[in-house]
Amino acid sequence: MDLAHLHPHTRPLLALSKEERVEKMLRDQWIGYPRAAEILKRMEELLIHPRILRMPNLLVIGRTNNGKTQILRRFQELHPASDNEGGDAANVPVVYVEAPPVPDEKRLYADILNKLFAKFSISDHAHKLLFNVKDKFERMGVKMLIIDELNSLVSGSSAKQRHFLTVLKHLSNELQIPIVGAGTEDAVRAMQTDPQLSNRFLPMTLPRWELDQDFQKFLASCEAIMPLREPSGLSKAACAQQIWSRSEGTIGETVMLLKAAAKHAIKIGQERIDERTLDQCGYESPSLRKKRVMEV
Repeated sequence: MDLAHLHPHTRPLLALSKEERVEKMLRDQWIGYPRAAEILKRMEELLIHPRILRMPNLLVIGRTNNGKTQILRRFQELHPASDNEGGDAANVPVVYVEAPPVPDEKRLYADILNKLFAKFSISDHAHKLLFNVKDKFERMGVKMLIIDELNSLVSGSSAKQRHFLTVLKHLSNELQIPIVGAGTEDAVRAMQTDPQLSNRFLPMTLPRWELDQDFQKFLASCEAIMPLREPSGLSKAACAQQIWSRSEGTIGETVMLLKAAAKHAIKIGQERIDERTLDQCGYESPSLRKKRVMEV
């Protein structure tokens, strides 16, 4: 059997049962692409930036389900915590948290401390929690703070939004490490209400995919890690057009569609993705899902 369409690490998975192949295929797997590489490169530059009074920060902007979190998590994976033998605390170069569901200073500090398994009381004053955060960051050698889902800022009142933005500025000043935020356009609009903060968090966007060579290369990479015995030709123009139209150009929807189609192909014994599996796999585009909800 010619398995040239599969990555060498994927080929052994064909020896597994259908159920085992589906389980392996549904797991999260990193697939690189040019814009993600650019953002990761910028984050690497920030990680080694010398401490200065006004540290540079980054804001990763993209629509929902377009790969922001995957990039941030990938960076964290590339810089894992270590035991730091001989030291009094683990070494944690990168801390990742999600912004609180509503803009809340104490909740942010508590989430950071929880990530570091630090002791604290939620009844502590915000100043005490911040001091605890600073202490743990110094002891654990934290070099970057990542705050995902900053679009939750808009869930609070204008007063709470302004206070939380002030907290972000204060954190940047106090910690003197780069902060990488991520969110939808709502996060951008919220930050633009504070000129000082918008100047500190320089934006990098994750635009919607175009039907171009980069998208076709991404599809080829996806095909290489899906344990199907026969080539699907996902990157060919006709197939790429169908996938792009159904997924509406976001990376998360594209992966969701392909996983659903590959799962269906394995279960029916077809072993490739084609128009029939795309039709029958049960996937619905974001627009169709939204329409169904509006009709309820």
